[in-house]
Amino acid sequence: MRFQKIVYIFLCVVLAISFVGCQKESVNYNNEMQIYFFDASKNELVGEVLPLEFTKLHSEQEKVEYIISRLKENKTTLLTSLQLGPKMPIENDTTSINTKERVVKVDFTSEYNELTPQQKIGMRASIVYSLTELEFIDGVDFYVEQTPLSTATGKLVGVVYRSDINKDALVPSPATKPYVLNVYFANKEGKLQKEMHSIIVSNSSKEEKLVIEEIIQGPKSDELLPTVPKNTKVNTVDTLNGVCQIDLSFDPKDKFFKDDYTRTLMIYSIVNSLTELPQVKKVIISIDGQEEVAFTSGIDLPKTFERSERYISEENSTT
Repeated sequence: MRFQKIVYIFLCVVLAISFVGCQKESVNYNNEMQIYFFDASKNELVGEVLPLEFTKLHSEQEKVEYIISRLKENKTTLLTSLQLGPKMPIENDTTSINTKERVVKVDFTSEYNELTPQQKIGMRASIVYSLTELEFIDGVDFYVEQTPLSTATGKLVGVVYRSDINKDALVPSPATKPYVLNVYFANKEGKLQKEMHSIIVSNSSKEEKLVIEEIIQGPKSDELLPTVPKNTKVNTVDTLNGVCQIDLSFDPKDKFFKDDYTRTLMIYSIVNSLTELPQVKKVIISIDGQEEVAFTSGIDLPKTFERSERYISEENSTT
């Protein structure tokens, strides 16, 4: 009888140890699963252990949607301070799983196109690293408004796997060279007024492109007004023999242009800003590669524009 009691106690102890061991192994497994946020201040991915509520989800779709929702809202519980970028512009109820290919389809809204290249890279890396933590996901197929994501040259990106993420691309070229650029914006009298912009960028940057980008960013002074639509894009900028040829993307019928004079100010805001650079004497402007666009009733593109003091205010420049 005593022997049986000893055997019984021994078996209970063994079972208890086994149960604890199983529980510990399960916790360790879940703790290994992380969600990755992009720290914009350091240009790196920072992993965070998925919380207990995630372990209670059962379906694959629930798990994917949980991770996407947290990434979309920048919902992190990390104690360290992160400089998170903008919320991810992901369409609601469009994320789907191809179980056969082990791929998740993620569809961005049109707001994705407004992000900086670094924000786009960081977001995609964050999504790929987070979703491929799931044992049933190998890659992510990105779309923008139901259209497959493509590069600037029109090449389809296709499915992105974790091995495709170049962590070096998360860290941009070091900003090492300071520039002081003179750019022109409209004042309240309808004239162009010079504003000095001090920026620090990489050595490989083109001054001409920097000037256009500063014009698109708009004036720093509250006394000045923008001269181009905020959604204007720079396609190409090249200078040869003193002639700077720029190709832009914007809607010539945008409500930003109230009249022909507003359009004229845009032209000479660009031309007078670019000709502040010693290497630029003349400017040619095209829109989306088209060389014959009636931008205004009095200005046809492309026309070689030269600097014009006619539109410049006599007031001193602002800093």
